[in-house]
Amino acid sequence: MKSRRTLVVSAAVVMAIAGLRVSAQDVRSTTDSPTATVTSLQQGLIAVARERSVEDRYKALEPPILATHNLPYIAEFALRRQWSSLTDADRQRFVAAFQRLSVMMYAARFKAVGPATFGPVTAGAPDASGRVRVSTTVARADQPSVSLEYVLQQDGQGWRIINIVADGVSDLALKRAEYQRVFASGGLEGLLAELDAQTEKLRKN
Repeated sequence: MKSRRTLVVSAAVVMAIAGLRVSAQDVRSTTDSPTATVTSLQQGLIAVARERSVEDRYKALEPPILATHNLPYIAEFALRRQWSSLTDADRQRFVAAFQRLSVMMYAARFKAVGPATFGPVTAGAPDASGRVRVSTTVARADQPSVSLEYVLQQDGQGWRIINIVADGVSDLALKRAEYQRVFASGGLEGLLAELDAQTEKLRKN
């Protein structure tokens, strides 16, 4: 079901999109609850949808996506089997490449969204680990809407996304399977090359 409510972009998201400095207090104001985090992400996507190029959208989306997602946690979990064998420098290289790809995915795939694109945001009760699932939908032209469940975990920066389940399929599980396969055949250098190649492919679309 499409939501046609008007979304008001939070001050912190506006600051991030404008390229202004976002303080820790500003970030917490957008991530102080699971629903606030997901709503802030949606608002950020809507605010930059009319940017003229994927590169412009990338630059505008990077601050709010880094604020609402715990990308270092996701990157480590996706490569957990090999994580302990990596040096600190290699871990940083992998996280940086993963973050670039993650932001570019949003910039490339959410270029024509509006307030009616996203359905209502509802949060479930915390599970035994303290994580919360937030449900919503994304409308698609001439296709059924996609159901999304964001899995959020609280950390020092508030409630942040650590996984996205689309129509019942875990994005983190897919990434972990893919990265393990690529690492097994090409090691870290092969995996970094693959992430960079995917980023560039999205940039050119």
